[in-house]
Amino acid sequence: MRIYITGHRNPDMDSVTAAYSYAVLKNAIDPDNEYIPVMLGSANNNTKRAFKKLGLPLPSVLRDVWPRVKEVQRLPSVSITSSDPLFLLMDIFQRRHPTVVPVFDDGEFKGLLSADDINAFFLRENSGAIRQKYLLSEENIERIIEGEYLKHGAHETIRAPYMVGAMEYQVYLSRLERLVDKPVLIIGNRKEHIKAAIENKLPGIVLTGISDPSRPDIDFSNFEGFVYVSYLDTAETLRLMRLSTPVSDILPPLNPDTVIDSDMLFDDAKRKLQESEYRGFSVFTRGRWSGFVTRRCFLDKTRQKIILVDHNEAEQSVQGIEDAEIIEILDHHRLSPPRMRTPIYIVSEPLGSTCTIVYEQFRKWGVEIDPLTALVLLSGLTADTVMLKSPTTTDYDRHVARKLCEIGEVPDFEEFGRSLFEDGSSLSERNPDEVICSDMKTYNEKGVKFAIGQVEVMALEEVRDIREKYLEALEKIRNEQGLNWVMLLISDVLKGNSVLLMTSYNKESTLIYEKIADGTYLLPGVLSRKKQLLPEILRVLEA
Repeated sequence: MRIYITGHRNPDMDSVTAAYSYAVLKNAIDPDNEYIPVMLGSANNNTKRAFKKLGLPLPSVLRDVWPRVKEVQRLPSVSITSSDPLFLLMDIFQRRHPTVVPVFDDGEFKGLLSADDINAFFLRENSGAIRQKYLLSEENIERIIEGEYLKHGAHETIRAPYMVGAMEYQVYLSRLERLVDKPVLIIGNRKEHIKAAIENKLPGIVLTGISDPSRPDIDFSNFEGFVYVSYLDTAETLRLMRLSTPVSDILPPLNPDTVIDSDMLFDDAKRKLQESEYRGFSVFTRGRWSGFVTRRCFLDKTRQKIILVDHNEAEQSVQGIEDAEIIEILDHHRLSPPRMRTPIYIVSEPLGSTCTIVYEQFRKWGVEIDPLTALVLLSGLTADTVMLKSPTTTDYDRHVARKLCEIGEVPDFEEFGRSLFEDGSSLSERNPDEVICSDMKTYNEKGVKFAIGQVEVMALEEVRDIREKYLEALEKIRNEQGLNWVMLLISDVLKGNSVLLMTSYNKESTLIYEKIADGTYLLPGVLSRKKQLLPEILRVLEA
């Protein structure tokens, strides 16, 4: 089973590295399932650089976990070709009881057949006063009717009505004359009737009740139709002749009403099938047939299993989480998880980084951390604790950092941290919207919906030059996302100070920080959004 491990929206280094590393552990201790680390958006530049430096691909982006058709679609256990006889299709339904049977010709999907299509064939056959014409395949006759050919016709397939020559000769001749379409004759050893069929150039003759295929003694050399000798009686031969019809003759054409995309939402597909007259739909993926669904597929909604790391609130998690099954949570933030149907495994500790918790899990399960995974964990721990300078950092975080440096053979932690934060580009060279949103968390407190983004830099001197551009971007994001207040915490990871940019808010004057310009505050000694800035914002809202 596929299980996703995901951090929060607007993923930062800690959430991405924790998801990646925890997947390494889970795949090692649970080989029966596949654990896949994912992100809920684009990684920030530092995270991209860290993974590239380590030679690792970034986890893929997961847009949502809403159930989709691809999770319930089925592959056929049996299939047929369009040239196969109706007899074979009926035998499949009788013995295996499928809802639908797919049709393939040389690997190319042609359509789905259901019992309704068989019923429609017999209803059509028995409706009205017009003699039915059948698509007849010489190959299929030989496949399902015991006998042999005396002569093959000029065409492998023909369409014609059937006629049983059991009547008196004169009546038989008059019936032949009245028929608009020349029939295939099914008849016993009646020489006069057979000779008349040859003279009238019927498309085919099926002889029944003849024990010796060399009889009757009739010259068929000038006859252009086929001649088949059935070892069965006339009634049984006629029944099987009808069932020799190729299934292509009852195969409905593909149309938009019977086709859905594998990425279609479960509920939408279920509704479409319920409102349709069909028993099943063909499923296509990127224009190619990938399976089918029937009404049975929608009896139970599938629920994607996921593990949350570095967050536990539904508002910060993947879209569609309400339809997913959360099986574990590893986090170091305040707890406000969605309501669970069953007890789950939760590890919540007041540590500086989720990667510290993941390190603990490796120790708990007795799994040795390889050097590469150690560097991944160290990157997340270093980033989230701002090189162990954040007030959220604990002594245990420092202990884990030392252990990871040993495993990853990192001789100088300070140098490792500086290389991690050195983006190589200044804020003036980057897109303000991307900088703000790359690590932005949204909150809803006291009826106020606000968001705080954070970015780490090596020096705060450039803030003066980019301030106006970034304030405009903050205002734009506030309007686009319907927020009351938007902030960006710009932190100097070397000196441990920050500058806070914000949109205007009627209570901002009560902030304890020094205002150095419109929408700009100086925050000395502040590095943590969670432990330092957020409590002050909540105090202002409560005032």
